[in-house]
Amino acid sequence: MCVGFGVEHDFHFSRTDLRWNPATRTVQTTVRVFTDDLEVALRKHGGLNDDTRIWLGDEREWAKADSALAVWVEDQLDVRLSNIPVHWRWVGKEIELDVSYLHVESQPMADSNRVWVVRNSMLFDVFEDQVNEVHLHDTGTDGVQTERREMLNREWPSVTWDASAPSLPNDD
Repeated sequence: MCVGFGVEHDFHFSRTDLRWNPATRTVQTTVRVFTDDLEVALRKHGGLNDDTRIWLGDEREWAKADSALAVWVEDQLDVRLSNIPVHWRWVGKEIELDVSYLHVESQPMADSNRVWVVRNSMLFDVFEDQVNEVHLHDTGTDGVQTERREMLNREWPSVTWDASAPSLPNDD
């Protein structure tokens, strides 16, 4: 088990909600992750030593935290919609005790039937037992909302979903 600053825990989990917004034609995304795990990942990703204090959500927060988080999300969350790569724009973060919420948004995309390909490798290089839940929400051109939820891990880090295909009962 990797130990960073903060409380040690045995459960390594993140949740990423990706939501198609038909009004802006963007994917609005929130990543929810344990703050101590995120700080360990930022140190590793940035090549920082263990003495670097990141202190997310604290008045003494590392000055480069937001830019480092934006780069980390861009590197760890690879999304394609109908084979067009998504590029993330940093929106911001919220820190609530031991959980961090990272908000990013895609560039405007074509408003058509979408095939989602999502690879979420967040924290796989830090924790062997890491699980990343991915929850996809789409709204078709007919206004019908659909969703898909997958649990990704190191052996199965990606999901492909044709949001235009009819859902089967219990398809989540």
